[in-house]
Amino acid sequence: MMNSLPAGARPEGIGAGLPDWFREFLAVCDGATCGDVTVFDAATVDSMQFYADPVEGAEAGLGRKEWFCPGVVSDEPFFVNRSTGAVFHFPDTGVEWWMSSVFEKAADDFTTFFLEWVAGPRYIHLTGSEAEEQWTGLLRRSGRLRG
Repeated sequence: MMNSLPAGARPEGIGAGLPDWFREFLAVCDGATCGDVTVFDAATVDSMQFYADPVEGAEAGLGRKEWFCPGVVSDEPFFVNRSTGAVFHFPDTGVEWWMSSVFEKAADDFTTFFLEWVAGPRYIHLTGSEAEEQWTGLLRRSGRLRG
C-alpha cells in the first residue's frame, strides 16, 4: 500500500461540522495513509462516521454525539471522545472490532496519538505490522521507531 501525507485541504473543502482539532489536522495534511493506518481526508470523513453508530450486540457503547471516527487501523476504526478529546481503539483480540470487549484509551488527544501511535514508537503495538513493511522501515530509519 502506498504511504501518503498530502498537503493540507483548502479551507472551503473542510466541513464546518468537524471537530476543531480535526479541522486543524486537515488544514496541514488532508488525510494520511501511514502503513496500516488511514486518517480520513476532508472529502470522505463525513461519510465514514457510520463507524460511530451504535452496533446492536456490541460491548462498546458508541454514538455520533459522543464519538468521532477520524480513521482506521487496517479495517478497524479508532475513535475520539468528543467531550474529552481522548483517542480510543480496539486492540487486536482476534475478533472483529464491534465484537471486541476491549476498547482502550491510546492517547489523551489526537496529536499525541498521531505522533506516538501512527508516526512513532507505538506503531507496531497499534498495528502488529512486520519490521520489513515500508512505513515501519521509514519510522525506524527516521529514529521514530526503536528496535
